Amino acid sequence: MEIKHYKLKPGDRIVAPKSLAGIIQHHAVYLGTDHRGQDLIAENVYGKFVAVVNAKKFFDEYPQITRVEAFKGNDFERRGAVERALKLLGKPYSLINFNCEHFANYVQHGKVESFQVNRGILALFAIVVVGLILND
Repeated sequence: MEIKHYKLKPGDRIVAPKSLAGIIQHHAVYLGTDHRGQDLIAENVYGKFVAVVNAKKFFDEYPQITRVEAFKGNDFERRGAVERALKLLGKPYSLINFNCEHFANYVQHGKVESFQVNRGILALFAIVVVGLILND
């Protein structure tokens, strides 16, 4: 149901709220359908590693979806994105260096980056600077 509802194609990113206010978002990538007809999603799970899960399980855990980011590329490039995701299976999660957003960005764009981490580091830096200014 969800796959058809969101019109997902292999390589598309699914973003779902991970925190109460939706400040933290979880990123996953739709892989397509396996030989048994099951829809599969790859995600980098906090405290664990990159894994493939059944789409039903994923949507049961994340019933609210913030957005879907369509993969920008042709079918050949989509297959390459899915291959990148599968090559990362078992890679350990790291909040700063390889979280779910790093994973999804690498799969879709070939770049390991997380805007959430960048914003967090910038916010922390700003708090430290303001604290230093106020203490002078």
